Parts: sequence; C-alpha cells; structure tokens
Amino acid sequence: MKKRNLTAFLISVPAGLLLLIKGVQGPTGFYFLILNYVNDLLSVGVVKSILVFGLLFLIVLSSLGGLTVVLGGFLIWKDHVSSGKFFIGIGAGMSVFLIVFLLITLATSGDLYSVVAQYGILGWLGIFLAFLARSIAK
Repeated sequence: MKKRNLTAFLISVPAGLLLLIKGVQGPTGFYFLILNYVNDLLSVGVVKSILVFGLLFLIVLSSLGGLTVVLGGFLIWKDHVSSGKFFIGIGAGMSVFLIVFLLITLATSGDLYSVVAQYGILGWLGIFLAFLARSIAK
C-alpha cells in the first residue's frame, strides 16, 4: 500500500499545481452560504462557535485550492489516508456528487464548451488528477 500512497502523492503534486495555475478553489461559496444560515439560525453559544470555527476552517482550506491538494497528497504519502483524502476533496472542490452533477448538467444542456470553460482544460485536468490521486490512495 505504500507504493499506492506514494503514487497518489506524486499525482497530487501536478494536480495541485494545475489547480493553482488556473485558480481553481473548493466550494467556498457553499460554505459561506452555510455560515450565513448558521448565523441566522443559532444564537450565541458553544454549538454556534464550534460550527462557525469549523466552517471558517473549511473556507480557508478550500480557498487555498491546489496547496490543499498537495498537502492532502503529502498526508496520504505519510499514511494519513483519510485526512489526506479529505484535504484533496476540499482543495479541489470535487466529489463524486459534483462530477455527477456536472455530467447531468452537460447531458441536459448539451453545451460542452460552457462546462469546459468553467475551469479551463488545465483546471479540469487538475481536478481529474486530484480525483485520481484520491481514488488510488489506500
């Protein structure tokens, strides 16, 4: 399994660099939306403080994009696979749900150019490599 984790790390480095070049980030807007909802829903308290801190942590990691992907790959290489996969997912802003959603969008709109233009070829290559690195890790 060490070899798989090293391979995942070696794939995560160019993935992270491509994401940095294209400026691809995780879903920070989604986290801000949840943060606003938490602020409106909960009054001052320990639970609200913990949720706000957690969301701010996710926003920071997500906004670092490619650096978070490289950090995730490094964690996988050092046998912290679960946390490494988490970091890669947050940094690349992708998950199986995002990919399925984008495929549904592509199928219903038929407009491949809009979907590709969202991140550019290099950005999509970085997302694909990050997804591959995450999938290889064990």
